Amino acid sequence: MDRLFGIFGIIFILFLSFLMSNNKKRISVKTITSAFLLQFLLGVFILKVPLGIKIFQAIGGFIQKILDFAKIGSDFVFGPLTRNPEKLTELFGQNSHIFALQLMGAMIFMMVLVNILYYYGIMQRVVAFLGKLMNKLLNVSGAEALSNLASSFVGQVAAQSLIKPYLPNLTKSEILSSMTGSLACISGGVMAIYVGMGIPAQYLLAASIMAAPGALVISKIVYPETDEPKTMNDIKISRRRTHVNVIDSIAMGAQEGMRVTINVVAVLIALVALIAMIDWALVKFGLFLHNNLHLSQMFMGFDLTNLSMKMIVGKIFAIFAYLMGVPFNESATIGALLGEKFILNETIAYIDLVSIKNIISEKSFIISTFALCGFANLGSIAILIGGVGEMAPKQRKNLSRLGIKALICGTFASYVSACIAGILL
Repeated sequence: MDRLFGIFGIIFILFLSFLMSNNKKRISVKTITSAFLLQFLLGVFILKVPLGIKIFQAIGGFIQKILDFAKIGSDFVFGPLTRNPEKLTELFGQNSHIFALQLMGAMIFMMVLVNILYYYGIMQRVVAFLGKLMNKLLNVSGAEALSNLASSFVGQVAAQSLIKPYLPNLTKSEILSSMTGSLACISGGVMAIYVGMGIPAQYLLAASIMAAPGALVISKIVYPETDEPKTMNDIKISRRRTHVNVIDSIAMGAQEGMRVTINVVAVLIALVALIAMIDWALVKFGLFLHNNLHLSQMFMGFDLTNLSMKMIVGKIFAIFAYLMGVPFNESATIGALLGEKFILNETIAYIDLVSIKNIISEKSFIISTFALCGFANLGSIAILIGGVGEMAPKQRKNLSRLGIKALICGTFASYVSACIAGILL
């Protein structure tokens, strides 16, 4: 019965996307069907086929090995602060690890490896091949296929930089699908962080890869192509080296990793503090309603004496969690995580998911891993508009106009992947 809810969830999400469509008559059934079929088959291969399971478990083990190497570097610099987390727990209790230090080593080392792959042209060849394959299979332009595939490996702005020469001439449909792909997937560096937190690598990798065709499914329903894309048949990717030599690429990768780490830490500090302030205001408001207006403590399913943002968004997003296949008694809890990710970011949501891992069912944990995977949050829209707008100034207005739609489309793409996981598991 739970699997049926996953099917209902997909139908519900596609229906909402259809209602949002700006041109329902121009929706390409072939593109939507092909992209969804690819997303579903990827899910089957990764989650049900023994060979696929072994491959992605091996990839997950490889990512974990990379994290082990990153930890060696962190241990050398920070000593016992990263070398003996058990000792910190013994001295200061649970959750006494220093998150920033764990984050820093993984991010810096992963960015270095990505830069090395780019320097030797390996990453460009992989992404270009997969992009051309998607272009042929799904009947989408080379530019949007390439940016969507790249989003599964690199950051949201970095993925768009691969199609920088084509950005000024992208159609609105291409812009939305490219933005959606960037918001529905996560980069390899960020993935390493979440693996280090305790999220299984094979599920994160599966979710990010499945979200690439999923982003095309949703975005092409919401904003069908009505123009003639410049790269409809093919796209050429520049392999010009941007670094002097491999040493330069390593140094630049380390610097980029540090900048990203500082940015993530700064955003986390701000958002966690903001949540605390909003929760304080909600508690005061709830107590006012209870004490002064004499409303009952439990009002419309909300505890007025203990109101919180997580409680409110949990109620709103619980319907999506339930339709993905999450048991009813856990849907509000998972819904709260979905709301956190949408309003704040996926890092905070994953931290909270890990903290309740032993309380919720394994199926709910896996479905949540898929649903939370992606950069689709309010802050990421600003990053995307700023980064891509810098590369293509004349597209800034279109980027701004399509920002909220891209956020919703990216969220829905991840939810469809989660529904597929719920059906298959």
